[in-house]
Amino acid sequence: MEKSRILVAASNKAGRNFIRLLMHQNVPVAALTNNKREEKLLREIGVNEILRVSTTRNKAGEMPVFPIGRVFIFESSLPLSCQYLQFVARFSCKATTVVTTTWHPEAIYKKLGASYVVYTKNGEVGFLLSDLTD
Repeated sequence: MEKSRILVAASNKAGRNFIRLLMHQNVPVAALTNNKREEKLLREIGVNEILRVSTTRNKAGEMPVFPIGRVFIFESSLPLSCQYLQFVARFSCKATTVVTTTWHPEAIYKKLGASYVVYTKNGEVGFLLSDLTD
């Protein structure tokens, strides 16, 4: 049976650093993006599995061909994070965490299916690694 991957929407530096931490711990990881530039950055840091979703044409995007364990969405904008939440709601996963630097969107994210909303001022979320048990 294939081991589940951690799916990360890493639209900012903190998200990409989190992916690096996961890879350093040999945790299987996949990324979620909506553009070619970000996909290129993710491939450069070593991510092989990338799900690309169109957020401009309201297309659903492809379903992953691998099991997803947890999802982490690093907020770069409220609308994009909401679209990612709507996308990941289509498949089963253990929990979805949104990492944000603002307090106001917590209720919105929870309404769209986020299991957890983590507030961070500086983007340091290495403590989340201790919670990743399959």
